[in-house]
Amino acid sequence: MLQKVRKTMEEFQMCQRGDTLTIGVSGGADSVALLHILWRLSKEEEWQLQVLHVHHGLRGAEADRDAAFVEKLCLDFGISCETIYLNVRKEAEKQRKGIEETARILRYEALERRAAGGKIAVAHHLNDQAETFLMRLCRGTGMQGLSAMRPVRGNLIRPLLFCTRQEIEEYCKKEGLVWQEDSTNFEEIYTRNKIRHQVLPLLETVHEGSTLHLAQTAALLAEENDFFMEEGKKYLERVLLSKNPMTLDRNAILALHPAMQKRVLRMALESVYGSLRNISAAHIADLLSLLKKETGKKINLPKGVQAENAYKTLILAKQKKEKQPSGFSYVLPQNGQTVIPEAGVLVETSLSTEKNVVFSADDYTNVFDYDKIKQVLCCRSRKQGDRIYLKEGSKKLKDYFIDRKIPRQERDLALLVATGSQVIWILGRYVSPFYLANDETKQFLSVQVRRLYKDEGKN
Repeated sequence: MLQKVRKTMEEFQMCQRGDTLTIGVSGGADSVALLHILWRLSKEEEWQLQVLHVHHGLRGAEADRDAAFVEKLCLDFGISCETIYLNVRKEAEKQRKGIEETARILRYEALERRAAGGKIAVAHHLNDQAETFLMRLCRGTGMQGLSAMRPVRGNLIRPLLFCTRQEIEEYCKKEGLVWQEDSTNFEEIYTRNKIRHQVLPLLETVHEGSTLHLAQTAALLAEENDFFMEEGKKYLERVLLSKNPMTLDRNAILALHPAMQKRVLRMALESVYGSLRNISAAHIADLLSLLKKETGKKINLPKGVQAENAYKTLILAKQKKEKQPSGFSYVLPQNGQTVIPEAGVLVETSLSTEKNVVFSADDYTNVFDYDKIKQVLCCRSRKQGDRIYLKEGSKKLKDYFIDRKIPRQERDLALLVATGSQVIWILGRYVSPFYLANDETKQFLSVQVRRLYKDEGKN
């Protein structure tokens, strides 16, 4: 078995000569065997070994016994050992999570702290792999979930992943190693224990070698999943229009194979969330359904993320908790300056009988025919009933936005210059030719807008 573990570590490049390895040791046969094998290999590879034992505060005297056993074992091997004590039950209640899940999270957090960026070795083996595969298969998952545990994940290594429980126990007996039994491993109130003691033995009677074959299938799926992940990245780049907010080409997604559609959407969501925790197949199905619906349709996803069809795009964005700023309106004098704090701009107006305006690349400037402005001139946000004069005639401002496929969230941010309900200028987008000064203009009204930041495309 020593050679088998050595081969696994070399094949997956788990460690380099002189590395520091933090080993998670519970006191069970698997972790005792792992400690002993790494201790033997460290003499050749010059590894620096250290052990972390986690006392979860769940099993009373039995857990105290395990902690003392691991400390004595490390002392015999001349390896430094740290035992940390946790109150998993209290933390599980605080986080509203299951005890098993909380214990696992806290255990890995402790290992990461102890390792301080170095390698972490844990004792998962082939039987654990088969159990994990079956658990996920029963719960429902895709190729990535069925890939189960990887030999290497970041700085985490699993040198025993291709060794069976039987091989491990035989190794311990051959080397004269003793270990501790965790009584909770025999309690069939836990899903994993039911699979370990009931399901896998039954499958072995149906087809000898089922445990091995399940683990091998997980490894095969992991390899294939890696390939499809790389392909998925390529397709995501093809459909990606913007990362902030995450904006995807709807038609390009729909043109993909259904399997790749799902994978691309999962990868896009992972980019938005940072992980795929709490994202299920149902959420992906909802997104696929949304893609085929009309513009403007939305769905809410976990943790405040909203998906919206915006014309030919799909937008995935976290919704801001704060309320959108309310509408604003400021009267513009014939001559003077007006600060618009909501838009972060300064508006300067000047009335003259001559068109003597200097245009600058650092601001927005237009000159209007003052005699065509029949009501008070304002700089404001949009409001119901607004209209704008186009070359082809008057149109509702709302229809103008829709025709030009301007996303809903951008419409409320549009800065307008208007007289009554007539919009004469949409800053950065359009200026109504009806109100612009021409050869017949007698009074020229210059409107100059200076922004606090550089903007694109001016009108």
